[in-house]
Amino acid sequence: DWERNRSTSIPAGTESEMGADCRAALLSGPPGIGKTTTATIVCEECGYSYVELNASSTRSKKSLQAEVASQLGSHSLDGFVLGKGGGALVSGRKHALIMDEVDGMAGNEDRGGMQELIALIKNTKIPIICICNDRACMKMRSLVHYCYDLRFQRPRLEQIKGAIMSVAFKEKVKIPAQALEQLIVASGHDIRQVLHNLSLWSVAEKSLSYEQAKGAASGAKKNIPMGPFDVVRMVFMPREDGRELSLGEKSDLFFYDYNMAAIFVQENYPLVKPVDGGSVNMRAVLNRLSQTADSLTDGDLIEKQIRKASMWSLLPIQAMFSSVIPGECMRGTLGKSHFPAWLGNNSKKTKCDRLTQQLWRHTSLSTSCNKTEFCLDYLPLFNSQLTDPLVKNGEGGIADVIGCLNVYNFTRDDWESIIELSHYSGSPDLLKEIPSKVKSAFTRTYNKQVHLNPFVSNAPPVKKRGRGSVAEDTLEEGADGYDEEGGSLMEVEEGDGEEISDDPMIKVTTKKTKQLVGNGGSGGVKHTAKKTKQ
Repeated sequence: DWERNRSTSIPAGTESEMGADCRAALLSGPPGIGKTTTATIVCEECGYSYVELNASSTRSKKSLQAEVASQLGSHSLDGFVLGKGGGALVSGRKHALIMDEVDGMAGNEDRGGMQELIALIKNTKIPIICICNDRACMKMRSLVHYCYDLRFQRPRLEQIKGAIMSVAFKEKVKIPAQALEQLIVASGHDIRQVLHNLSLWSVAEKSLSYEQAKGAASGAKKNIPMGPFDVVRMVFMPREDGRELSLGEKSDLFFYDYNMAAIFVQENYPLVKPVDGGSVNMRAVLNRLSQTADSLTDGDLIEKQIRKASMWSLLPIQAMFSSVIPGECMRGTLGKSHFPAWLGNNSKKTKCDRLTQQLWRHTSLSTSCNKTEFCLDYLPLFNSQLTDPLVKNGEGGIADVIGCLNVYNFTRDDWESIIELSHYSGSPDLLKEIPSKVKSAFTRTYNKQVHLNPFVSNAPPVKKRGRGSVAEDTLEEGADGYDEEGGSLMEVEEGDGEEISDDPMIKVTTKKTKQLVGNGGSGGVKHTAKKTKQ
């Protein structure tokens, strides 16, 4: 009872298996399997009159606010314009809203529609049913937290076959069972497409032979996009609707994404449970794992040759070693497929190598070692010298840490890099052991001081906007170097025209002084600038 559950106060954070704490439901699954039909039937069975908004309707933030938001605040949708709805509203009945194809809300026409839909769900007084095809879409990640998740699975061949045979019998259409199976497989188990094809072909002839149905099915074959997780699962169980895949079809699985196929197989083959006559002993499993590892190794060697010499004609051979042979050796069931951990580990390795190279370059004037020696011999000592004073002495150890940084030409960012590179799995995290106020005091103290490093900082110099320099103002009074009364002005150094204050390696301090200059006791007060290089 949606009305009773809506009025009942449910504690925040609690979830019900029946969705009693949700104001909306999300139906997700492949196209053509009856999601919208299920939603309309449920509304009719529960006594709800519904309005449907699909991809043909404008569902932007402005349109939802103008047409739907005001109606969701009451128990009735009678005020909704019937021409824009997908259902027939009956006065005096409870009403519901069906938002079809919500994963297609994009572009200028539907701008801001997803955020407005979430806001409507939070305050609605009538049930809302959202329907989508791709639940894993980026746009759906925010919506799923506010809906009761109902996932529709693709029906099996036998289920569709029985229902379609009943429909064909009632419509007096004769089609062989084997031909109907070919039609269902070609449509990708899309019930709607199967019905449409049968309706189209039965217009000219009510009886279809096996050859006619098979030819028509091949012409109406539906291309279903497959993701890497679906592909790797089919590699180890190469069967489709009870049919064994051919060698060419098994090889084609590799070319869905030949850049990632081998990595996915490498990550998931130890998780496969081999099936061979119902039982496989441990020795046989280990032998299969060894054969799979050898095949993947050969595939890596072939890939190296392909990338090095641009021998792309070897890709079919790599497909055999990196996909087909591992799939045959570890044929079985794969539960939850995993994303390759190698990608994350390789990214972390690249980052650590870059940080180590940077630290080694900064200490090149104070140490005599290569990068490997720095990582093995110097890095543990630096980590101890730069963290122990802060852990033991708190703010009293800030001076010692900054002094060590200045001696070895380290920066504040290098301090964090040293701690990050010294942290291994199982070792204590020293950043968590240092109190937050100590780290804040350390950062403030470091930024207040001047640090002369033998390298240019990555940050570009900041040019201060303001009044021109005093020297320029003084020179404007007399271009020949003297003022109007003959007094000598400050000498300006000759240079290439660049501002010294823009150089990050030079600190320039400007000091304003008053100097009395003149001829014969008469003169005026002039403002001059004194620049000091450090």
